[in-house]
Amino acid sequence: MIKLCVRIACVLVLVSLTGCASHTRSMADSIKPSSEKFKEAVCQRSFELAPLHDEIRLTRTIATPTLLLLTGGTYLLPMIGINMGLDALDHLDASHVSRACGGFATPVENILEKVVLGAGFSLFTGNVKLGIN
Repeated sequence: MIKLCVRIACVLVLVSLTGCASHTRSMADSIKPSSEKFKEAVCQRSFELAPLHDEIRLTRTIATPTLLLLTGGTYLLPMIGINMGLDALDHLDASHVSRACGGFATPVENILEKVVLGAGFSLFTGNVKLGIN
């Protein structure tokens, strides 16, 4: 029981040290207000995706290691799949924000590569926050 409490405490410390900005938030923050499409309605509406992805990212950061610890790792493969799917959606929405505000869309092949490499790197390094780059 004490080992479990120590593990949970370590996970909570690591979670508090991680940044919670999603790819969509990073893209939205990188759009310059001086750009010609910044004030257009479609660009402004696309910024509404950022808080959603920030909350999903924070939830993943807490839920993934917790579930893996509580189940002894038996949910590893489903968690990898879920996190990769959520990461891909975040990248796709970041691409949408860029395109809506006058930038370039990220090709789907590049998004797929980022998601797969992110999950692979997380597994290789033993990072329990799978799919979070």
